Amino acid sequence: MESKNWTLVRRCLGYRRFDTKSQLADLQQLETLLAQRANILQPSMALLEKIRTGKHPSPWTKGLGGSKIQKRYHAPMTPLHRLLQAPEVSDQAKARLLRQLAEIDPLSLQRDIGILEARLLRKTSQDLSLKAVTEQTISL
Repeated sequence: MESKNWTLVRRCLGYRRFDTKSQLADLQQLETLLAQRANILQPSMALLEKIRTGKHPSPWTKGLGGSKIQKRYHAPMTPLHRLLQAPEVSDQAKARLLRQLAEIDPLSLQRDIGILEARLLRKTSQDLSLKAVTEQTISL
């Protein structure tokens, strides 16, 4: 089963096949590093509200009209900073998150991500054609 952050790994490595235990260990480590980068360092825009406004002519509805949806977003902010602003989060948890933020080094994090990506891409089979994948799967 894939977690939401697993899509980060797919974005980095694509849909290659990784079979060995060492590849699995590298993938797990890469997922952790990518999640740290996305949740602590990369700002994102959270949806504030969607407003559906009246009937607007549309070429797809043949003149019958349709509604228009207008989206408004919060200011860009990292998920970590959203958590720090949330009143539901305990002070203990906020202190732990602030320690995590202080300990992270963006340059070494990016370097480690690049090293793991290169190591995993070197370990994959070079032949990713459908015929090669099918023959590998059948021979198992």
